Amino acid sequence: MLRTNALDLGLCALPVEDPAFEVTPLFKDELVAILPSGMKRIPKKVTPAFLSQNPLILVNVNSALRRTVTGWLGAAGTSPKPLMEFDNVEAIKSVVAVGLGASIVPSLCLGAGHVSNSNMIVRPLSPSAVREVGLVKLRDKRNTEAMKLAAAAILTLRKRG
Repeated sequence: MLRTNALDLGLCALPVEDPAFEVTPLFKDELVAILPSGMKRIPKKVTPAFLSQNPLILVNVNSALRRTVTGWLGAAGTSPKPLMEFDNVEAIKSVVAVGLGASIVPSLCLGAGHVSNSNMIVRPLSPSAVREVGLVKLRDKRNTEAMKLAAAAILTLRKRG
């Protein structure tokens, strides 16, 4: 949507490797495992070996998050073979909540205003994994006053992190 000028600015998982975009890193977001609440014998920290033994619900293969998750799961010696793939983390959480599999999601998607965590167990990853989030815009796009104001407000996230 940024490329077609439908959006002026975007918050995206990094890296964005397209030279058409100007990228400003903002903060790191910890990734966590989400598992159905009915699952038995879940460790305090979830490892690639443990998660690889479960049906996986993952984001689509072309996303930066999927590349990060695939790299993390690679520590188990296999590449993930998801049961289902979605473009939307909220959809993934809903499928995990009904007990169809487990996933890895950004911790930021677990707060208020998102699909409830009530039918899920959230566990940290071991080893830990993060995704970096950045502000992205077309490199040659003219900055309007509104864009400058919005970018300035968004950049305060970087100062707090």
